[in-house]
Amino acid sequence: MSSTIMSVVLAALSGLSLAVIGVTFRWGQSKNIVPLHISTAIGIAGAIFFAFKADFSTIGDLPAFIYIIAIVNGLGQLLTMILTRVALRRGPLSPVWCAMNLTFLIVIVYSALFLSENISLLQYLALGSGIISVIFASSIETEKAESQVKSNWKDKLIYGIMLILILIGNSVIFVAIKDLGTRYIPGQNVTWLAAYTNNIYFIFYVVLALSNGIVAVSQKTKPTSIGYLVGLGALAGAGSICGMLLLSLCAQAPAAVVFTINGTIIILGGASSSVIFFKEKITRAWYGTIGFGLLAVILANMDKFI
Repeated sequence: MSSTIMSVVLAALSGLSLAVIGVTFRWGQSKNIVPLHISTAIGIAGAIFFAFKADFSTIGDLPAFIYIIAIVNGLGQLLTMILTRVALRRGPLSPVWCAMNLTFLIVIVYSALFLSENISLLQYLALGSGIISVIFASSIETEKAESQVKSNWKDKLIYGIMLILILIGNSVIFVAIKDLGTRYIPGQNVTWLAAYTNNIYFIFYVVLALSNGIVAVSQKTKPTSIGYLVGLGALAGAGSICGMLLLSLCAQAPAAVVFTINGTIIILGGASSSVIFFKEKITRAWYGTIGFGLLAVILANMDKFI
């Protein structure tokens, strides 16, 4: 098998692994397991994993701004998990999962505004496609908890705003990786992320576990089955770690190939699972949400193929 084909396979498997996280959100609902529980489990699993890889003798070399970024990311994930819980009460998993995984759009905007990177015509089209995807998502019929009637335009507007905030909150980690991957250590020809990858990921996962865990405990939302919580938490944690490890194995391949395949599989994996396992209704708005979401992924990377 050629290296290119192997990279495509690894990127696809990574996407499937990360898509498991979305499925655990929906599975947990029947046992009163909220997204905050899942994100806390991911934080714990990641912290344990990177604790074995981190170099604690150099962790003191990291400047304060990295810890600040980690805190901001923890708060961003906290916002995402809280709104994801609310959004799943109002509607299906597919639009929430699609919005959550259009994070590269925020990275494009950040790179243009703060890193002086040019936005190509295809990337502008990707931004437009992503916006259309969210508009379609907010048009999917939602159910009100009591009456199960169609939502009015105000409900759709609120739902759409929630999806945008979910996207922004989940994008913080990717913006952080982009920033630290281009910010050079003073006097050295190496970036902070390249020099301290394991240490930085360890800090990020620890802050994620603490910030989300503290709020989860304070809300006093008790799962009906602790065993189910442990199982779903382990599954989501394994999906997160495996997804990142598989991506690292194909890092030498063209970024456009890896990122496009990975993003496409993540969205399709979550959306397909919601239909297969949770019997979510497929509507024109569903096709619009997923279709324009996938188009945004492709357009954002197509210029690298040309």
